[in-house]
Amino acid sequence: MNKEEIKHLENFIVDNRDLERLESLIAQFNIFESVGAVRQELRHSDFLSFLLDPSSNHGLSDLFFKSILKQVLISADEPPLSAIDVDIANMRDVEIRREWNNIDILAISPGTQIVCAIENKIDTSEHSNQLPRYRNFIFDNFKDYQKILIYLTPEGEAPSDNNWIPYSYNEISGLLEKLCSTHKSSMGYDIHILITHYVTMLRRHIVSESEIAELCRKIYSHHKKALDLIYEHKPDLQSDLADFLEELVKSSESAGISLDVSSKTYIRFCANSWDQYPAQLLGNEWTSTKRILLFEFQNTAKSLVLKLIIGPGDKHAREMIYNIASQHSLSFPGRSSKLYQKFTQIYKREYLKSKDYDDSNMDDLKSKINRRWKKFLEEDFKEIMGKMIFPELSSE
Repeated sequence: MNKEEIKHLENFIVDNRDLERLESLIAQFNIFESVGAVRQELRHSDFLSFLLDPSSNHGLSDLFFKSILKQVLISADEPPLSAIDVDIANMRDVEIRREWNNIDILAISPGTQIVCAIENKIDTSEHSNQLPRYRNFIFDNFKDYQKILIYLTPEGEAPSDNNWIPYSYNEISGLLEKLCSTHKSSMGYDIHILITHYVTMLRRHIVSESEIAELCRKIYSHHKKALDLIYEHKPDLQSDLADFLEELVKSSESAGISLDVSSKTYIRFCANSWDQYPAQLLGNEWTSTKRILLFEFQNTAKSLVLKLIIGPGDKHAREMIYNIASQHSLSFPGRSSKLYQKFTQIYKREYLKSKDYDDSNMDDLKSKINRRWKKFLEEDFKEIMGKMIFPELSSE
């Protein structure tokens, strides 16, 4: 890192009041953040359904449901009914259905003959002709009802089907703030705290004109070079796995292995007993330890493979090692069909596949790696050690 880059970082962290304010905001505990519900559409729909249901124990009765309907109807170009009709109606009979025929939220009021569908989008967009399909289904199944179709997105995006009315999370958060202010006593302390946390989470992460969003834009505009530098070196899953693999190797030193020179992409280790052979230290152009034969985890963004590789170095030593692996082919699965000039693989085991990264979290990935590593030490490593003794190389 050069002096100019260091200066950008120093300016970023020293006496940065915007950064201090941002840190104070995001440091505040939030229930929804703590359970990982920030960007999960299902969790948002679950909580909104709770608030929309007059029979739920939130103390709002049908107030939240009616308030949303009035806001939506007032903003609609051609509202299907009047906001005044909603205001004077008794909708305490509303039934809430979740994911009924794939519709995110469906609210049915038999007494007023009103049905309301909400299609909720946080990070996804419309697909598979959703809105026309849902609209046709509702019109077919609620022929005598007045229908209100709401398309809920962070910014109130326009739906592809004009029968749906756009509505935003900004309007949701404003409505909930108002309800918390005017109906605090009726909803009770716990519900008030819960809704307040939900609004705070929306302001922090979903609504674009939040204080946090504005601070982020301001900080980035003033410290772009420093932030770009930080982003360039930020930890990621690949880095986390590399750190985990290094610790895994270090914790297994009792098995007779040692960590060699490694990086985020390549985590190398050796069998200690091989160092007794002079030929093992005849490598070049690979690692600073001069070892010619190393195990190597190849850690990419979508795969993790363990290989045993003959690196560049003394020609005779490389040939002898490759011949040993060829003579005991069953002990060296994945061996290359010939000896290449620089790097030749003589053993290969797959630890993680692309689908593992799509379907698993970090704990799941670590668990899979641990199981395969344990099997490697108990089976493959012992098998390889029994064959790879190359005594004839000791005289080189």
